[in-house]
Amino acid sequence: MTRYGFFKEMAIPFDTVLKKLPMELRRKGFEVLSDVRVDRELEKYLGVSFQRYAILGVCNLALAFKALSKQEDSGLVILNNIIVFEKDNSTAVGLLKPTHYMAMIQNESIIDDAATIERKLYEVLDSLSRKKTAKRNSFSTSFQRAVA
Repeated sequence: MTRYGFFKEMAIPFDTVLKKLPMELRRKGFEVLSDVRVDRELEKYLGVSFQRYAILGVCNLALAFKALSKQEDSGLVILNNIIVFEKDNSTAVGLLKPTHYMAMIQNESIIDDAATIERKLYEVLDSLSRKKTAKRNSFSTSFQRAVA
């Protein structure tokens, strides 16, 4: 962890993280509003190769609406960037600490919501890193249902 962000490395393939992360975010009330594949954009515009790297812009829309209703310029900080990139034989996921950058708004209610957002985002990363990536075969799933 840095003073302004939180990183978690997990032994889950990059593509699996990008597939499961939006589902985990939704469970905690977030939506993915933007999805930028930085590696593809660098290749497209600069003609350079780069490791697989994505930036997801995520938002808890209910808390965003609350913040925007109180202070219109809070829109500058309501989108939470999550980065996902390959690192050695694992995938790293990182996010800025909302309590760090939302403090600039200097509105106690928004700062309190930032703490809630931060806690929920940490829970998403913890949940994602604990998920099993191995798929069960259909026989074992059917058998387990029949036995239960």
